[in-house]
Amino acid sequence: MEALQREYERLLDAQHFDAGELDYSVLDRHIARLSLLARVANSGISVYDMFRRRHVFVSYNFSELFHYDMKGIESEDTAYFSRHIHPDDLWTLHRNGIACMRYLMEYRELAPDVKLINEYRVEACGRYVRVIEQFQVLEFDPRGNVWLSLSMLDVSPNQGALDGVRSQLLNFRTGKVIPFPPPCERESPLSGREREILRLIGRGKLSKEIADELAISVHTVNTHRQRILEKLNVDNSIEAVRYASVHGLLE
Repeated sequence: MEALQREYERLLDAQHFDAGELDYSVLDRHIARLSLLARVANSGISVYDMFRRRHVFVSYNFSELFHYDMKGIESEDTAYFSRHIHPDDLWTLHRNGIACMRYLMEYRELAPDVKLINEYRVEACGRYVRVIEQFQVLEFDPRGNVWLSLSMLDVSPNQGALDGVRSQLLNFRTGKVIPFPPPCERESPLSGREREILRLIGRGKLSKEIADELAISVHTVNTHRQRILEKLNVDNSIEAVRYASVHGLLE
């Protein structure tokens, strides 16, 4: 967990905010609407500030829905929420959250249309219940940094015997779903040569340029490209690069 936390901090450090450019009146307007939404939708809603690195809004009904201590949330912030997540789910949630953040920072043009959906277990009233949490960017700062993120937490209809974390990225404009690999399948499906070629594709290299750089034939490069698409179950090289980036397959 400590290594994941350090990685997360490095991602946040890569964003360079100017406090003078942040208009917090925008947050006030969001809070007014989100408070009403929490009441109508009966969801636990929160807003996280990437600049202050803490929650700047938590809806009142966390106490009603999940029996959370609102004073505990105020004093402990993220640590309080983490403490109530099932310990077997916490690591995977952190890993997938980091992958999502990496994706949003690398493909900022897609970030307004993407949400991360997690299903996992939290402790409520002395027992664990499955919940569905949806994350998406609420506001960018003037420099394009991810500034405010929105979370909506609901009790999942999938209770019973289901264990572990289910995560996916959803483009809610197109309906396209990008599944995360299950925790037991974290090894890359790509060979070393395939990862090497995909990295070069991500740098904008054409097959001929890749062939020259790696001293192999264009036919061999194209064969690898086709196998990459098949292994990642994507339609083209752009999707392959994005998928591999999200899942850390190019590291």
